[in-house]
Amino acid sequence: GAVNPAPGGLSAAAIAERCGATRELGGMHFSQSVPAGRKLAAGMGAEAAATLLSLLGPREGGVRQALGGSAPCAADCCAAVVECNATAQAVCMAECGGRWDTPWFDVVLARVGALGAPSREAATSHEAPFFQADRNHIMIIGAMAGLVPAITDGYAFSFQTRFTNLVDQLVWNAFASNSDRLQALLFGSATHRGVEPLVRSGHTSTDAKVVTAIHAIAAALPFFLPEAAGAFCAAPAPCFLLRPTIGLEPRLAAKCGSPLDGYPGVPMADFDPEGGEWAVFPPEKAECLVEWHAEDAPGPSGLGQVVAFQLLWHRLRDGWNSMGLDGGCEGGPAYCLPYAEGRTQYNPQVGDCLEEELFPASPSPPPPSTSPSPSAELVPPPSASPSARPVLKPNDRPSVRPSVLPPPPSPPPPSLSPSP
Repeated sequence: GAVNPAPGGLSAAAIAERCGATRELGGMHFSQSVPAGRKLAAGMGAEAAATLLSLLGPREGGVRQALGGSAPCAADCCAAVVECNATAQAVCMAECGGRWDTPWFDVVLARVGALGAPSREAATSHEAPFFQADRNHIMIIGAMAGLVPAITDGYAFSFQTRFTNLVDQLVWNAFASNSDRLQALLFGSATHRGVEPLVRSGHTSTDAKVVTAIHAIAAALPFFLPEAAGAFCAAPAPCFLLRPTIGLEPRLAAKCGSPLDGYPGVPMADFDPEGGEWAVFPPEKAECLVEWHAEDAPGPSGLGQVVAFQLLWHRLRDGWNSMGLDGGCEGGPAYCLPYAEGRTQYNPQVGDCLEEELFPASPSPPPPSTSPSPSAELVPPPSASPSARPVLKPNDRPSVRPSVLPPPPSPPPPSLSPSP
């Protein structure tokens, strides 16, 4: 509520300087972290801007023109304060019966339910922000709402960032495939710049972009977030309306294989800057996907499968060990954990160790002893020194054996006098 001290407003540089100073004065940063942070982040903004601009295709017009947004089909049908009856709603649904159309639903009711508008009046009033959300906005918001709980509840922040980034890439590449000029982004390409999509559908409406994106997310889910599939397709989520295939279509897998073919291979993190074995999507896979889409699945569902297949090929090899098999781990799911940093060739199911008998069932009795048992040695009294450590008897030492193994046999009772 304070008045802006600068008559002309604050520049971005001034805001950054002010925020940095207040955090330092407040004790949230120390002085050396400011120049260190600038050094660490140097060039990141320019690189991000260059990547973004490469995704927009030929530089004609602004970002809005490049995106080419359009209203959903039947956008104004039954979108008033008074709810339509079933007959009128059926007419609206019929207007959006094309496979590249966003399915019709009561957008006003969705603004109330999904966006929290207090009433249908508020959801349609131009004095409130709710009326700006059309069915495509709500489709994307609904898709994210089905994924976010599984991401935030089960993973640390770094993994949350990875998952949301992957979903964003799926959505963007679906948009690029339904445009005249937008470029796709494939993690791990040698240039880290936009590339031509494998397929351009010839459809450029926002409906086509959003519908393809929902199919692409559904196709990729089993490879990176399988636990979210139920919530993603629960009513009234977009997946429930479109009924996409969760995972790859069997017909696609039969014809073109899987993004896992040849995995783990060489992780993307180990690529040579000039490119390498896995840096470029295999031409034979690209040709197969284009042919499959054209001949077997020319609609948005097939296009979403193509988008997911190509992106997953790269993201499964990006060095995160998302399948647990990087480095050739062969120990099975109990040892080859997804995203594990430590990678081992150890396989607990094979090897000489399986022949070892660690704890015999009938241990031999101990030989007669002519001296007191070591376990019966008296423990000296604790020292009065504060730094003295307590002394453990041999039998008091904690066991480090795995709980799945049988306990060792109990030792014979100690004898306090020499054996006769």
